[in-house]
Amino acid sequence: METHNEIQTELKNFSDLIQPINIEDFAANYWEKQVLHIQRNNPDFFFSLFSIEDLDKVLEYNRPHGSSLKVVKSNQPMNSTVYENQDGSLNLNQLYTAYADGYSILINGIQRFWEPIKMLMESLRNDISHNASANLYLTPENEKAFSPHYDSHDVFALQISGEKHWILYDETHLKTPLLNSYQPTFQREQLTGAREITMRAGDILYMPRGVPHEAYTTDKSSMHITVGIQSVQWIDFITKSLLNLSQKHIELRKALPIGFLNSDNENLLSTDEELDFINILQQVFQKENIAGSLNILGEEFRTKEQPKPDGHFSSLDRLNHIHLESQLSKREGLTSKVTNSASGARISFQGNTIKGPSQIVNTLVFISQQEGIFSIKDIPFLNNENKLKLAKRLVRGGLLKVLN
Repeated sequence: METHNEIQTELKNFSDLIQPINIEDFAANYWEKQVLHIQRNNPDFFFSLFSIEDLDKVLEYNRPHGSSLKVVKSNQPMNSTVYENQDGSLNLNQLYTAYADGYSILINGIQRFWEPIKMLMESLRNDISHNASANLYLTPENEKAFSPHYDSHDVFALQISGEKHWILYDETHLKTPLLNSYQPTFQREQLTGAREITMRAGDILYMPRGVPHEAYTTDKSSMHITVGIQSVQWIDFITKSLLNLSQKHIELRKALPIGFLNSDNENLLSTDEELDFINILQQVFQKENIAGSLNILGEEFRTKEQPKPDGHFSSLDRLNHIHLESQLSKREGLTSKVTNSASGARISFQGNTIKGPSQIVNTLVFISQQEGIFSIKDIPFLNNENKLKLAKRLVRGGLLKVLN
């Protein structure tokens, strides 16, 4: 573990988050390998991201509820009917009382309720090419929310205010668990190698998935945000590689034999079928198939994230009035990728994928490459009627906006 002191308050990307460690150093020495604790001696480091004064606003105006909001003490959640009103609003006085009585306040997916955190999560995703989400924890003094456990995703803990004491243990027999796999709760007697870390406002703690840990407060309350990294693992890549190969090999698309669960598994494959599958599987890591697999992963990655709210309804209001001279642009912050396969051309971007015949792939490439304003008449390789049709479809689908 390392200790660093640095002052930085503007968080725009992953580099800002982990500075003064650089990304190359982090990837080589810490990612999936070991814990990293960065001490900053700067309690205002995360002030532009979130503060305890912002929490009431999130609860009152954005109304997290259901699985998004939990009130927990010593592993026991409070019944939501205590603090949720019938109209969907929250009874803040009940939440204040629960907190004063030792309950922790948890907001899962806090990026959905607070724009600065949403912006950081988007930038972080693009920097590391893995999905990320953020949960907020407010814990009163001398309390803990959960018993020793490990997470099946990597975690960055951002100490927003106060202090929190963490106990980290040696990894169990299962190192680097699969994402979303079983996460056991431990008794301390089952764990070894306990080491304590005190997180103070401005600090950050990275824990690889599979590291057992627990956290508690003493004479100070604590607010921290955990950024969970839902990493794309090699098993995911191989799965997508097989999916890509299935477009070319009918053997992978055929159904298993009728009653296959009732038969001897030694007879599941004939000798010829076994050889066919071996030959197909050898193509998983061939260069051509790797490109196809990355395209599938990339499309899933882009479409999982929603575009930023930007008043797109106003563009939809103009949709029926556009003409060849109308000006368009991509919505701010959207990135797009065009692919072409036997099933047709596709342009994917945050929140959606638009599909069409392979003949329009070059037209989609043109649109994807635009970084500024262009007119509908500038769209190439289509007649005027189809230019208008495609423009309307891409506005309706959320990629393009209509300018005044």
